[in-house]
This record gives sequence, structure tokens and C-alpha cells, in this order.
Amino acid sequence: MKASRLGLAIALAWLVACSGRGSGPSNPLPQAPFAIGGARESLHTELPEPPVVRSVDGVARLSLVATENYSTGQPTFAYKGKLQVIPTIVINPGDSIDVKVTDQLPTEPPPRMPPGPMTDMGTADDMNLHFHGFGSSPKKPGDDVLTTLALPGQTLHYVVHVPSNQEPGLYWYHPHVHGETSFQVGESGMSGAIIVEGLERHLPRLSKMKQRLIVVRATGIGDDVQPQHSNTSPCTTKDHLTVSLNDAVRPNITIAPGEKQFFRLLNATGHKTLRLSVEGEKLELVAIDGFALDTYPGTPPTEMESTLIVPPASRAEFVVTGPASGHAQFRTLCYNTGPNGDPDPEILLANLNAPQGRVRASLLPEPLVVGSPLPRNAYTTQLPPPATKRVVIFSENSKPKFFINGQAYSTKAKPMFVVHVGTVEEWHVVNVTQEVHDFHIHQLHFLVQKINGVPVSHPFWADSFLIPHRSTSGGKGVPGSLDLLMDFRDPLIRGEFLFHCHILDHEDQGMMAKIEAI
Repeated sequence: MKASRLGLAIALAWLVACSGRGSGPSNPLPQAPFAIGGARESLHTELPEPPVVRSVDGVARLSLVATENYSTGQPTFAYKGKLQVIPTIVINPGDSIDVKVTDQLPTEPPPRMPPGPMTDMGTADDMNLHFHGFGSSPKKPGDDVLTTLALPGQTLHYVVHVPSNQEPGLYWYHPHVHGETSFQVGESGMSGAIIVEGLERHLPRLSKMKQRLIVVRATGIGDDVQPQHSNTSPCTTKDHLTVSLNDAVRPNITIAPGEKQFFRLLNATGHKTLRLSVEGEKLELVAIDGFALDTYPGTPPTEMESTLIVPPASRAEFVVTGPASGHAQFRTLCYNTGPNGDPDPEILLANLNAPQGRVRASLLPEPLVVGSPLPRNAYTTQLPPPATKRVVIFSENSKPKFFINGQAYSTKAKPMFVVHVGTVEEWHVVNVTQEVHDFHIHQLHFLVQKINGVPVSHPFWADSFLIPHRSTSGGKGVPGSLDLLMDFRDPLIRGEFLFHCHILDHEDQGMMAKIEAI
């Protein structure tokens, strides 16, 4: 069976789920009325572009304030005095990101949180940042989420050194306070994109296209932190969250018939699996989780897909062709997350419309072909044999409480695994539950080899990937599984960091563990 990166590969997980019964202007955007969770009331207006902070002399500098959005009672970032206007950081390989984040969240009363059990952190007013997807150091003042924490009134200063051979593509940043991540990142939308330049040099035709950065959020106080339930109607059930693109609800995207545009999309939702589709058109996928498809030797540089399945925290970079009719809908289609999973019904994300006035169809551009090679690093070479094999089991009970290898996360726990820098390990990741989980590890990408035991024809790199849920075969429950190669060869990742489910309420309720690289 053929399985591609984000489309056909994850289609295997989609089939299992079904059988078991989810560069822009430098000026900030102006303030606008807020709906639930901060999404702007912007039906039929053009897709807004977030402000951009570019590196100067090798450093991208910005300051953020974590504060309360008094119209929603939820936390938000303020940038240059504007609420919920979160900048995109644009850098080159080898640059540094210098960020100051000040915690001005109120302690009394704390920001409003949805009902549900809390973990051992216990409050909603702490703050830190995670720089998601980078192969950077997990130690201070870099991408450390284990010991770096601001209390109200305190300021953190991060300096994240991006490797000179970092793969060009889309990454992101967001808070990562245990027990608060789902509320701050998911329901409240505290996240921003990071673009590492260079993909256009690898695929030069991309530089001729209009680029669209799209951050998908699902904000408000929803039903996601609730006891387990039977997901009998995954395509019709609502969760009371407001889905937006760059905080705009169902905006317009102007694209001429036949025109090619380059979409760089981040799924910054807390738990929604997106199944992206443009009616009547195929999508040309070029990168996943910041890595071009052909980063791994032998994989083609592009793939044409009818739908793209993008789990929470994942990124997809793809080319969209303007519909010949001049109008089409950009949607996420229903995704069945399993009998106990969160509902992911079909949702209209945006309308694709031709420019006003008489517009001729654009000439068909030349196909995407490879130009300059990608940066040479461990990810662009064949992997050595694994030094160790491990089994990682994702499980849960009905409280709800979530576990990895039978253990719920504790900030005081020792690392579950100790790995050796310079080695590669083979992990067999097993899901014994009746809902999908979203495997993510900090500081590195992993190579997806098999899904439910079926080899992927073109193995690919990812940092977040769905583990299929338990299915039934011959009257017996069959766990879902992934076979992954974990690459610990980079000496920059020495230290302690985390792996977890990136369905964020699962993470907050225990589905996370420490790992140490020595």
C-alpha cells in the first residue's frame, strides 16, 4: 500500500479511525471587535496578515506581554500594545531569536478557565515559551520549558540559537506551562509562527508565488476538557469553539483562476485534526513540520493530494491553484478521531474568490523543480542502525487521566528514558485507547516508517504525528501503532526535554514524560 507524507500516509490512520465505528507587512493589525476567544468578526473580509519581525544582523528581537483579554476573560499576548496581534518571526538558518516575555496576568481573579481537572501546576497565571520544531538546545536561556517559568510580574529573556543547517520551513512558538497549556494555547490562542527562510531557494518557483501564512486557531471555552464520551456523531457535534484563520472568521482569500499561491499553514488548535480540502482542486504538498518532503533521501520533492490531514501542532506547506470558476471553498472535512475522541466536524475555513473585475485565467506556471540543495545535516543522510529499541504505550482511564507507559506526568519525576547523543533509536509507539493521540517530541524530528504495521513507501520526517486509535478485528481490540526512528545524533540537544501527546488537554492531564540526552 502506498502512503505519502501528510496525505496518503495519514490516510491509513483515517481509514483505521473510520473502521473503528480529527511574508506580510511590518505594521501591527488594527484593533477589531472580538468574538469568543479573541477571533475577529471578519466574515468575507480579506485574510489578514500578522505583523512580521525579521532578523537584523542575525538576530530577531521582540517583546511580548502575557496579559488578560478583558473582553473574554482569557489570557492573550500583547505586541506593541495590541492584544491578540501576535507577530511572525522570520529568520535565516544560523540566526538567533531574542525574546522578552513579561507576565502581567492577574492573580486575583485568575483568567477564566473551562471546567475540568487540573494537574500539579494548578494555576492559570504562569508563563513561559516553547520554540516548537527547532533542533536547538533545551537549556537556558534557550528552549527550556522544564525550569524556565515566569510568575506574574516577572520577565523571561530567551535567546534561541537556530542551527546554521536548520531545515528551512514553518515552525512556531507558544506557552508550555504544565496544566495550563490547553487553556493558554488552545482555548486562548497564545501562539505565533516562525519561518526559517530558504525553501524558495530549494524550490525556486515558490518565490514567484504569493505567500499566505495561515495560523488556524480554535478559541473560546469549549467542551474539550470533559469526561470521556461516546463520539457517535463526529461530523455533526459542535464543541463551541470559534475556528479562525489569523484570528479572522471565514475570511476571503483572493486568488485568480489558475494562479498558484503558496500556503504555509500552522494547526495551532488545542485538539482539532484538520483535513484540508479546496473543492475541485488538488493540493501540491512541499513540506511537513518545517522539513521539505525530499529532506529524507529518495522522497520526491512534491506530492499531489486531494486532502491534507494536519494534526494539532503540525504544519503543512503546499501550493493551491485558483479555481477555474473563480470561486471555491477552503474547508476542513470531517475527521473521525475514534469513539472516545473529540468531534472534528466539517468546517468552512475561508472562501477562495477571484479578484473583482474582469480577470483572465493565469498562465499555467512551470512545475516545481529542485534548485539549490537543502542544508546538509543528519536529516538529509541515511540513518545508521538503531542502537536501542523501545516500546511507548499511550493509555488512559475514565477519570479522565492520561498516561505514557502507565505513568502520569509529574514535574518532580525523573526522565522516563535516558538516551545517548550520537545514536538513533527505534520506538514502537502504541495507542491502546479508543481515540487518536498526537505524538510529539521536543528538540528533534522523527522518521515515520510504519503506521499500524504498514510500511510507508517514502519515509518522512515529522515532529507531531497521529497515533491511530484501537480498532476491532475478529472481535478483538487491536491497538494502533507507529514505528519511528528517533534521531539523537545532534550534540545540541544534550539535556532534559519532553515528549507528549499534543492534544493539549491530554498533555495537561498526564500524557507527557521527560527524556534526557547525555
